[in-house]
Amino acid sequence: MKYLLKTQIFALLLTLSWIIYLVVLAFLDQPDRALRYINSFVFGLAILLAIIYLVLTRYLLGRNWSALPLVLISYFLLYKPIFQDILLRITNESYGSIIKFLSISTGTVHLLATIIGMGFGILFSRPQLKN
Repeated sequence: MKYLLKTQIFALLLTLSWIIYLVVLAFLDQPDRALRYINSFVFGLAILLAIIYLVLTRYLLGRNWSALPLVLISYFLLYKPIFQDILLRITNESYGSIIKFLSISTGTVHLLATIIGMGFGILFSRPQLKN
């Protein structure tokens, strides 16, 4: 039960980081700001999130490959649609359309960052010794 709770907390952290990722990119995507640098921001933030996911996976979940499907299924089917809908409701229409566009266009980059970060986090964590 404790392990299932850890995986769901991790899935919520993934969702919150995805929302922050979208808000930062939408803020930077304004025409008078950094529109021409948006690709470097997308990949830079994705690399930063992959490193954060690596560290979180290493310390929260440990070396257990069953955590990967538990986290990703609950993240994609439950938390991500709910939180993204809440974000779109609290923003105005123009900002919401930017967020929708960015979530569609950067979704694969974030998915790869998540899988790479979690995979390397599980791979590089130490196996738990049983007494």
